Amino acid sequence: MMNWLKIIATLTMLSFFSNANAQGYCDGPNESEDSDGVITLVGDDSSIECNFAPDEYTIIIYEMALCTSAPTRPTITDTYDVSSCELIINSPSGQSVNLAAGTEMVLSDVTRPPDNTYPYGYILMENSFAIKAKKQFTNTMHTYQDGTSGNYCWTLNATANSSDADISGWTTPSPLVQCGGASGTAATYTEVLDQFDVNDFEEGPIAVTDGTLSADLITAAAGTVVTASNTADRLFGVQTFTTPVEVTPSSSVFTVSFGVNQASSMWFFEDLTKGANQYQVYSIGSGPFSTSMAVE
Repeated sequence: MMNWLKIIATLTMLSFFSNANAQGYCDGPNESEDSDGVITLVGDDSSIECNFAPDEYTIIIYEMALCTSAPTRPTITDTYDVSSCELIINSPSGQSVNLAAGTEMVLSDVTRPPDNTYPYGYILMENSFAIKAKKQFTNTMHTYQDGTSGNYCWTLNATANSSDADISGWTTPSPLVQCGGASGTAATYTEVLDQFDVNDFEEGPIAVTDGTLSADLITAAAGTVVTASNTADRLFGVQTFTTPVEVTPSSSVFTVSFGVNQASSMWFFEDLTKGANQYQVYSIGSGPFSTSMAVE
């Protein structure tokens, strides 16, 4: 009998939402990351696509399920329909999962799904992401604005909404990140994903490593898509798997892999008053992640 579930944070290729609107990799004409994880940026930030692995990336999961047919996504008037799905995780109070790259852990509140073929899955989670990250750059990076400068930037102990990305509302120096020398120590920054873009609360489906993924920002109370920023408290995601998950009588281990190698991104811009290829940094925030599932 399957009586436990293993969560593995893996370094996989993926794309999802990003505050910096950068759904690429640090590997292109204007960005690169070497084998030691040191990033080089060139030119205007609008031409840079760079997401990277955080040191820690914590989410809160309420439900995860496998589905024989595609769940119906929520709308602004109707909640989602998951009647074709079998819950494998059901945590009404939520359980916290730290997706530090390369870690492995066992989750609670797990139920073995019936033997079947499941081409789809869904996850219901809190729309907040606790991030701890410190990155090194070849560039000179400046704490926005009038803060310290150096070749490293790291997260501070703070909380903010993704809708706070409007630069007109930024405070100085940034309370979310600090740049400076190698001795800086990262703390946990919590980002609340309350919109994907301005007045955008539905995303996808978009291509990810193991199929396609869609996401909707909803409330737990109504289960419907929100219509304003700073009102969502849940993220409902549906994934269509490239290879359906097969649960057979001999299945004993269910493994979910979270790709987090691009789970952080920056809010930043080039500051030519400081010099070419120097950047003002306001935050290291949430980047993309996705899941893949397998049964042994």
